[in-house]
Amino acid sequence: MPYQVKFTNSVSEVAKNFPPEIKKAAKSALKELAQNPDLSKELQAQLSSFRSYRFKRYRIVYSIDIKNKFVVVWAIGHRRDPYEHLGEYLLQNNETRS
Repeated sequence: MPYQVKFTNSVSEVAKNFPPEIKKAAKSALKELAQNPDLSKELQAQLSSFRSYRFKRYRIVYSIDIKNKFVVVWAIGHRRDPYEHLGEYLLQNNETRS
């Protein structure tokens, strides 16, 4: 049974601005991840609870909720951008929790 793909609000906004060919490639990549979320590599250090999937020159950064069978997409973008955006997001959330 495939996983359900969920997006954060910021990912939905970013994806709206992709060119049509990138949107199509992203959709195909997300279908692959829904079928097999372990296709990607695990990230390191403070991002160790996330995974990264590569398509074209873009990256999808996501986490897997095994219990509920969700792939949660936290960031998507051209190469390095998703990691920077995710890092900023995590820092902001840690500051608000303190």
